Amino acid sequence: MKVLVFGAAGRTGRNIVDQALNRGYQVTAFIHKTRGIEKDVEKGLQAVQGDVLNFGDVERAVAGHDAVLSALGRGGSRRQVTFPGTKNIAEAMEKLGVRRLIVESAFGAGESAKEMSFLDRFLVRGVLLRSSFRDKDMMEGYVEKSGLEWTIVRPPRLTDGPRRGRYRAGERIPLNIRSGMSREDAADFMLEQVEGKEFINKKPSVGY
Repeated sequence: MKVLVFGAAGRTGRNIVDQALNRGYQVTAFIHKTRGIEKDVEKGLQAVQGDVLNFGDVERAVAGHDAVLSALGRGGSRRQVTFPGTKNIAEAMEKLGVRRLIVESAFGAGESAKEMSFLDRFLVRGVLLRSSFRDKDMMEGYVEKSGLEWTIVRPPRLTDGPRRGRYRAGERIPLNIRSGMSREDAADFMLEQVEGKEFINKKPSVGY
């Protein structure tokens, strides 16, 4: 199984890469700079440098893979990349015939906003993280309309806590945006979807 990881240098992305390698997958990391992943390269990771906002870079990376995982975020930048970057990914996959796409979104994005408390919808979605949620909303809408076999994963607030190996997942599970979930467990769930069938063309929330 050949998997390509976008956002591989981010905190969730690094967990996806490490766990994918441990599962025996052939892993390619799409990143801006190779610095910081030298140990993973030693373990067999292939690294591709490029800009996710450049369609040519994305298309070249997607070719030859069986599945694509995306953990795109700002990465310290002010520019929004989740929607435009994912749009490039999905278009390249459709062009090249790569079908399986698993993307990280967030609890509260899309219609899951209805499951947030009024205060969270107003303060978190509407004020504090307004542009970030708008970016994710647009990304989800685009992926959902694509012809791919996609899964949109919606974790709550992510932490650097330890991996528990136990979590709940479903399209309608009670969560709170402040609940917290480790990035290691979020990465585990995303990788379970590479060969899993339960959540194809679905948008599961996931958390403790």
